[in-house]
Amino acid sequence: MNKITTFPLLLCLLVVPYGCEKSADNTPTKALTYKSAQYEGRLIHEWMALGTNMIRENSLQFPQAARIFGYLGLTAWEAACPGVENGRSMSGQINDYTAAVVNPDKVYDWGIVLCNAMQTVFPNLVEGINNTQRSQMEILAAVQEDQMMKKGLTEQIRQDSRELGGRIGARIVDRIRRDGRDLIRNIVPVIPARDAEHPWYWDPATLGQTPVEPLWSTVRTFVVSNAQACEPPVPFPYSISPDSEFYADAKEVHETARTTANKIIAYHWEDGPGRTGTAAGHWMRIARQLLEFDNMNMAVSAKTYCLVGFAVADGCLAAWYSKYNYFLQRPVTYIREHIDPAWTPVIHTPASPSYASATSVLAGACPEVLIRVFSNIGFVDPTNLGSPLFTPEGGPFVLPERTYGSIAQAGQEAALAPVLGGTGFRRGCEEGQETGKCLANTILAKIEFGL
Repeated sequence: MNKITTFPLLLCLLVVPYGCEKSADNTPTKALTYKSAQYEGRLIHEWMALGTNMIRENSLQFPQAARIFGYLGLTAWEAACPGVENGRSMSGQINDYTAAVVNPDKVYDWGIVLCNAMQTVFPNLVEGINNTQRSQMEILAAVQEDQMMKKGLTEQIRQDSRELGGRIGARIVDRIRRDGRDLIRNIVPVIPARDAEHPWYWDPATLGQTPVEPLWSTVRTFVVSNAQACEPPVPFPYSISPDSEFYADAKEVHETARTTANKIIAYHWEDGPGRTGTAAGHWMRIARQLLEFDNMNMAVSAKTYCLVGFAVADGCLAAWYSKYNYFLQRPVTYIREHIDPAWTPVIHTPASPSYASATSVLAGACPEVLIRVFSNIGFVDPTNLGSPLFTPEGGPFVLPERTYGSIAQAGQEAALAPVLGGTGFRRGCEEGQETGKCLANTILAKIEFGL
């Protein structure tokens, strides 16, 4: 955002709550005595790790995890943004959010602002949060605040920073309560029955599953207009003819070699509830690793988590709209009925329709935003290193770390991993990846950080 130098400060605050760091005479405001870039990214990493642990411990499903990371990324940026010269709040840039106003005549410590904002948001966001987890949250906030105070801050700065962090958190909690999640929490919708007229419908009875969050696409998106944005083309027409495209997709899944190499890829990107914080958590973990490796500061870390958070949250909403719009069955149903009655997928089949693959949507969206921050660098992903998994063929199977020559390569592998694991058709994976890229490009084109 351009600096505002000719208007009174009061008008600046009214128009852009966070983006006005200088007064009418072009001198820095007291609010920029400290700058977010002077703080360690570690402060945010610790909150993201705590969020991931809570998601895993509570075995939260993919949509719930994606929403949490969307809000944690937003909280991180809104706490760091006032300490960024020319920083742009997400107020007016994302749907249904108005930021708290910063007093330019007060001195703030952005570490204390962050931990108080996070402490306000967490209890209202993590579903099933228990007393132990609340204590972990309170302890982390207290430890971080104590670390900041050891720099010689005054009690006034502490109190002002606490107050601002609380107000930032309160604005985000207000959005949390209005985004539509509470409206669908206890609704059990009727899932269309698979019958002779709809043989392609997803069949929960195949694996005795209860559908995950059928109404999730009604939750408010962050950046894109709605969950139908970037909607993929229709699936291949259902057919049991060996000459059809649908049959060919299923045949590919059935005939995919169960080599050790293919299994490692499938397991590495499986990310089921209770393991890694879901696929959303996996990409946030990759973001954290890249940030830590480059020792990025608080401002850059907040921006990165905000981008990836929006990508996973809106990506999941787009995938869930498509899933419960087409109700396309999983490969296990089709293969057992028309190719091999004894066939079993390599990995656990998620309890939702297959089209489009949510894993693949995120594999399209997250690399795009990460490349914007880091360029298309290589990295090593230890997310599932040492994880013991039991497979239909036995176990445990212990996973290694994965080495990628580029972020794009990791995204391409993740996008097609459901085919190797037997849980997704190629078309659903490829079109899901394209949907994710579309969403990422929308986010990158629309959102400005001023950093």
